[in-house]
Amino acid sequence: MTDQQEPFKLLLIGDAGVGKTSLLSLLNQDAFSDTYEDWDMKRINYNFRGASRQVILTDTAGQERFRELTSASYKGVDAVFVVYAVNEKETFTHVEKWLGEVDRYVPNKNVPRFIIANKIDLTDRQVTTEEGDAFAKSKGMKFLETSAKENKNVDEILNLALSTQSQDKQGGCCMIQ
Repeated sequence: MTDQQEPFKLLLIGDAGVGKTSLLSLLNQDAFSDTYEDWDMKRINYNFRGASRQVILTDTAGQERFRELTSASYKGVDAVFVVYAVNEKETFTHVEKWLGEVDRYVPNKNVPRFIIANKIDLTDRQVTTEEGDAFAKSKGMKFLETSAKENKNVDEILNLALSTQSQDKQGGCCMIQ
C-alpha cells in the first residue's frame, strides 16, 4: 500500500439520529461528539496493516431527514455501511429501504455492504444482536455492533472496509462483538 493509491471512500447511511455522524467523528477526530455536525466529507490517514491509507469518510449530513439521498452521495464509494440504532426498532426496519437505495445507486455488487447496529451502550434495546445478525446473514452481509459513545468497535468499521479490498467481495457473514 503506497501513498499513490486512490483514497478509499466510505459511506455511512441510515435514518437520522442513529449515530452516523458520531461514528464518523470518532474516526476523524478520535473523540466522541453527540452534537450534530453539518459535514459531508472528511479525509483521514488511517494505519491499516502497517501502512498509511487515505480514507474519505462520507456522511449524509442530515439529507435523509428531508428526501431520498441523491446518486451523488453514492458516487465512487468503495464500501457502504447501513447504520441503525438498537434502541429504535423503526431504524432497524428501515434498513431494507436503505439497502434498496444502495442497490439503486451502486449497481456494482462488488462494492461491499455492511450493517452496523449502533448505540449498544444503551439499556433500552429494542433490536437484539441475534435479530441484527440474522438479518445480515439473510442478505449475505457482514454485521457489526458498535457504540460511538463508548468507542466500541468503531475502528472495526475501517478495518472491515479496507480488508474487503484484498478479499473475495461476494459477501459472507460474520458477527464482530
